[in-house]
Amino acid sequence: MLGGLLVKGVISEGSNMKIGPMKDGSFKNVTIKSIHRNRVPCRIVRAGQGAALCLNVNLTDLRNGMVLISRNSKSSGCWYFQANISVLFHETAIYQGFETTVHIGSIRQTAIIFAIFAAKCIQTDDRASVLFKFKKYPEHVSVGQRLLFRSGASKGIGEITQIFPINCNSTG
Repeated sequence: MLGGLLVKGVISEGSNMKIGPMKDGSFKNVTIKSIHRNRVPCRIVRAGQGAALCLNVNLTDLRNGMVLISRNSKSSGCWYFQANISVLFHETAIYQGFETTVHIGSIRQTAIIFAIFAAKCIQTDDRASVLFKFKKYPEHVSVGQRLLFRSGASKGIGEITQIFPINCNSTG
């Protein structure tokens, strides 16, 4: 049983979906067995509604930040993504190799600043295009998503401008 908020579309009992990304960036095929909203069984859930879903397989490697997508979606996880960011506060300067916690939708994971474009470092009130790399797992992100990053008293915001998907196939 897993739960979450449906961002777009409709899910009904018997829908064939994919869940992931797994540790290798792939997605696994699943079928929706049952749907519950407010602890009451229902047959359908629409965008904007929260629900608990029972799947046809028992997955032991589920974690926060995973997504459930249509089976015909061509999607994979990514380790690297680029974002235009604005540093709201940092005591000194942020250089390549800086580790920070990024929040992108339901994703919360440590990421490393792999590159800072057009500057050697960034400071409070600076804007830059930055390449991030997730530290532990690949994640499913898309262009246009907003992000927040923080580390101690350091804070910043931004928007994803490019993703670098892992080339792998989904497994069943």
